[in-house]
Amino acid sequence: MRGRQMLGRSAGGLWEELAPQPDRWQSTLRITISALLVAVVMLTFRMPFLAIGPYLVFILSQRDTLLTRAVAVVAVLIGALASVLVYFVTFLAWDVAWLRVSLLAGIFYGGYYLMRILPEPRIILGPLVILSLFTYNFDTVPYPNKLLDQLGWLWAIFGLLFVAIFLTQWLLRAPTALELLRAQMRRILGTAEACCIEAAFGRPSGGKARLARDRGEAAVRIKTLGATRVLQPGQVSRCMALLRGCNALFDAAIQPRSVLPAPGEKQRLLDAAAWLRKLRLRVLFGAEAALEPLSALPQTPLFHEAFENLARAGAELVHPGTEPISPKAKRSLVPADWAANPDYASFALRAMLATMGCYAFMTLTDWNGIHTCMITCVVTALVAAEERSSKQHLRIVGAVIGGILGMGAVIFLIPRFDSLIPLLLILGAGTALAAWIACGGKRVAYAGWQIALAFYMTVLQDPHPSTDLDGIWNRWVGIVIGVLAMRIAFQFPTLHTLLGDARPAA
Repeated sequence: MRGRQMLGRSAGGLWEELAPQPDRWQSTLRITISALLVAVVMLTFRMPFLAIGPYLVFILSQRDTLLTRAVAVVAVLIGALASVLVYFVTFLAWDVAWLRVSLLAGIFYGGYYLMRILPEPRIILGPLVILSLFTYNFDTVPYPNKLLDQLGWLWAIFGLLFVAIFLTQWLLRAPTALELLRAQMRRILGTAEACCIEAAFGRPSGGKARLARDRGEAAVRIKTLGATRVLQPGQVSRCMALLRGCNALFDAAIQPRSVLPAPGEKQRLLDAAAWLRKLRLRVLFGAEAALEPLSALPQTPLFHEAFENLARAGAELVHPGTEPISPKAKRSLVPADWAANPDYASFALRAMLATMGCYAFMTLTDWNGIHTCMITCVVTALVAAEERSSKQHLRIVGAVIGGILGMGAVIFLIPRFDSLIPLLLILGAGTALAAWIACGGKRVAYAGWQIALAFYMTVLQDPHPSTDLDGIWNRWVGIVIGVLAMRIAFQFPTLHTLLGDARPAA
């Protein structure tokens, strides 16, 4: 019975992640069109890295224009740093194997160390992924100019990606960050209003997962808009106060019946719902509805505390400037013990050993097709064991699903056609499915990225139709080897004894 209940909760949570959500159709359509544009241009000019181009659309294309531009700037910086690293290794150690391996080990160790101490590790993650992609080329490319030529093609793909993504967002009128924030705040306040009405009639509220997702995305967007000065500091603090109040209200509304308000509080909760409706109209739609303070707050402690926060935030939103904003202390980019804490060195050494172990296995077996084992080590190098394991599972599941879809297309569909239109229809269907999953919550989004990459690596192997399935088999083996290497490096008892146990993330 307990297993059946857990399975039901898991299925319910998965449905929550895959169910239609606001702006999900538009985001899926934008990603699909951008990926198809990139694929058509790359097929036309027979560009290398044919499967990588459409896949990068999933990373660079964001839900709002502001975040897309920010990611584009970061991508340029990542590409520049990766180019310097590749050129550095090529220049110093092209024909000296032992020196090249030593340089790679040092770069990966330093990169993992920075990933451990920096507040935004993805800035270092990108260059390490590109370096991993080029590592196996050091043993396969006959001369260094060919390697640098591939690096140039990678920059050409970046330029093509930016043109396709920005053009698609302009044609389809992608929302700005401020528009998305208003829509999310409108939904959050609407959910809070529904909580009051349902609680007034003794019914616990539903939809907790959707509200949590909206609140998390809204909080990130508020901070982003505050950092870019689109929102002033006072607006940021008041919006965050609204989010905290709505979240506290929802937590109170989903409590068991024993803590629900008494019948005498029904009218107070209905009055509170009407007040929230006026707040939504007054603040988010610009309506001139009067917004007087709540005359009587609900007496149930959980509701009372939530509405104190909401009333204070609502009054500040309507009559700003009454609450002083205390200046925040500047946060350091790195922790104070970045050079003395042995946990950081332990994490970097474990991840480096796993990565270089995969490289040694790939080289000794002369099996360059499994180079994804090194990339797997890089992208799953997370501090918390639970997050690391979750990302590994999503990577495996996504690669399997995308590979199966690609194999079905290669075996049953592509051999029946000899023109570009059917290929684009197949690519569009696979891209739309992967994009729909990638536009979900954090629990499934990464699996959508992996479905797309495995699908493209199977279908877009060459500029011409191909039925070779070695690529996807090698990718599956590489991912499994990379996951095993990371599991051994972070869990094997001998390594724990030699390196010391790393404390969990704070």
